[in-house]
Amino acid sequence: MAQRRFGPTRGAGVATVEKEGEKSIEPSALGWAAYAGIMEKGAVGELIIAGDKTTFTKKCGGIIDDSLLPDCAQDYYDLANGAGGLLLVRVTDGNEAQAILNLYARIGATKTAMGQLKAANGGRWGGKELRVTYDLDDAGDLSNTTLQLPAAAASSLKTDELKGGWIQLNAVANTSYPIVGNTSSGLITVASDQTMKDDWTAAAAPGDLRFYAYLENEGKELTAVIGEGEDNPDTEFSITVYVDGDFVKKYGNLHTDPTHARYWVNIINNDDGNDEIFAVDSWTGAHVAAVRPANIYGLSEGTGGITATVLTAVIHEFLITSPTGGNPTIALGTTTDADVEQVITITMTSATAGDIVSDKFGALGSVTLGTLFDPHNAAGGAVSNKWAPPFTVTAGATPLVAADTLKITYKPFVADQLIGGYVYPDKAGAKRDLFRIIDNTHKTITVTAGSDMTTVATDGDEFMVVFAQPFAGGRDGNADVVDANYSSQAWDTGTSPFNQVAGKNLGLLKFATPGITSTAVQKAGAAYAEAKNHEYRYEVPSATVTENGALDLVNDTLGRNDFVVVSFPSYASVPHPDPVSAREGKLKSVPMTGMIHGREARMAADYKGYHRAAAGDQAKLPRVLKLPTGDKKLNEELLNPAGISVIKKLKGNFVIWGDRICMVDPTWRWKHQREQMSYYEHVLQENFDWIVFTINDPDTDADAATALLSFFLPEWTKRAIRGNTVQEAAIIKVDSEINTDATRAAGDKYAEIKLRLADVTERFIITIGKQGIFEQVG
Repeated sequence: MAQRRFGPTRGAGVATVEKEGEKSIEPSALGWAAYAGIMEKGAVGELIIAGDKTTFTKKCGGIIDDSLLPDCAQDYYDLANGAGGLLLVRVTDGNEAQAILNLYARIGATKTAMGQLKAANGGRWGGKELRVTYDLDDAGDLSNTTLQLPAAAASSLKTDELKGGWIQLNAVANTSYPIVGNTSSGLITVASDQTMKDDWTAAAAPGDLRFYAYLENEGKELTAVIGEGEDNPDTEFSITVYVDGDFVKKYGNLHTDPTHARYWVNIINNDDGNDEIFAVDSWTGAHVAAVRPANIYGLSEGTGGITATVLTAVIHEFLITSPTGGNPTIALGTTTDADVEQVITITMTSATAGDIVSDKFGALGSVTLGTLFDPHNAAGGAVSNKWAPPFTVTAGATPLVAADTLKITYKPFVADQLIGGYVYPDKAGAKRDLFRIIDNTHKTITVTAGSDMTTVATDGDEFMVVFAQPFAGGRDGNADVVDANYSSQAWDTGTSPFNQVAGKNLGLLKFATPGITSTAVQKAGAAYAEAKNHEYRYEVPSATVTENGALDLVNDTLGRNDFVVVSFPSYASVPHPDPVSAREGKLKSVPMTGMIHGREARMAADYKGYHRAAAGDQAKLPRVLKLPTGDKKLNEELLNPAGISVIKKLKGNFVIWGDRICMVDPTWRWKHQREQMSYYEHVLQENFDWIVFTINDPDTDADAATALLSFFLPEWTKRAIRGNTVQEAAIIKVDSEINTDATRAAGDKYAEIKLRLADVTERFIITIGKQGIFEQVG
């Protein structure tokens, strides 16, 4: 069949005709498994492909308390040992939120927003820092172990958003209560041995109803170091990204202009290797060099702002909006390291008084001009709040009037957060001179001993700090996950991200929802696998420890299915993954799903197919220390015929023992044969697009038959199909007998393939007896 012709068609000369090459079928990958469930991180609603443990950790995170899927993933990679890989769908309750780092331009006098960096996806992994403070509505909202937030504080709170944080009561000094959880209606629960109400009642000022709830990143966070561009340090900038302190990547040359080839949003968001950050541009003005972001950019104080080793910064801005020209002044009171960054807005109610609202903490009280407003001590009209700075507003020559607004942008450093970074004390005048930071308070930076910043900077200069700046505000979407989330997000046959495997030639996939034994979820997973011609692995709950219990679960609750496998028991105790717990001798109960799939992947790779049953003394599960069924010998006579494989101890090793499927059709009682057939069907389905729209005649019949024979020949050679010849093992028919004129006219081409699949030795039966007197030894 000619494909291309070169040379003259009607004129004289030599023409060459290039014949179409013989078509071949590309074998699919082997050993891939596919899991749905809760993970520490990862894109939501998308298919995640992780061919190895490093990729899984980068894209999906590590072992977490909320899920056993990561444990199974680690087990899979360890036993697969380079074979196969994992496809993953992250399931959430929809309440996850991305951690954020706000970026500000290099304008020394003002903190001007120019964009944001967000964690690539929601979760605490990017940084969970959060602060909430209010007054309780009533003393009855506090008990020894619970605290009910007022409605205003609870309105946007999600379940367990404060879990792992701390509560402090203003009336109780030097005491923090560990939060173990919270409801979406704002009921916070602390550890059961705490005595919040008793402590509050015994305090010197029990009438004080102010509380503080906060989360800290605790070093588990995204951080970004923002510096100069490598190629053009005067006009471009760089971003270096770290996860939990480990370097991930650096974008060395970024520009703020959307028309520039190095536009920072495009460079970051179009990077296929970026699983960490997402860029958002909010700048609308001209793109001059000062638009570039910095970790911190500001002014040193005008008097005493620079000494040899200490820089004291201006940590607030004051903006007046007064159509009549009111011109008050502001001075901060005694600020502390506890005061946090915020924008405070004062709306004047008269010429000398106004109401105060913080963008982070809501209403702070009311101010009287000329009087110290002190939230630390609830003085001068302030509501008690140790996180808001004290200040005094003094009337100017022109008075204010009602409805005028004053805005204080309070921008302190976080104490000790800058240590290890660098400060440029005069970024505009001495742009290459920097000093290493060894300490900082909320307004001072101390550099290494022996330095002298006065040689390059003077009071009031613009300074810049470069350090690993953490993200904050990330929220997991794990607490309110229900069965319907798994069914809709992972196992819906029409919308599942797993549908995206089409065209990737991954062959048979082995699905599971590790650690989820819900009937609804497992039935949905099984239905998905059946609809897509793959395999699903049921899990028997660890509390089920009898053969009859396992049998009843499969037969009467979950249901039998030709595309489902199960092992009993399904859970095992393994060494605890936490090093401290492991040293204490603690074990962890986990599903064996990951171990089994990993061992199956390794054996499929070793035998180059699914024709060798992944069971027996080669199918070891070395991490297993004990089973929930104990040392009891399971009744295989009951379980094996029902399609339930067992995990048993053989010669000191726990092994997979069984090659059965939870079949309905007895044709498919052998697990390896069902896997082998599904694998072949996926290979053929993905490899014959070339024949669609070709001429439908005996020539293309022959092409198809040749391609099929060439695929099954190596299958016969490796004993995956059985017969004296390949033609006997694989009967292939693509001819005019089954492709009639009517068939061809309808646009159909038929191929019939009959395979003799490899069988398995389930029982080795030895007949032995005494020789009779008339028998002879040859």
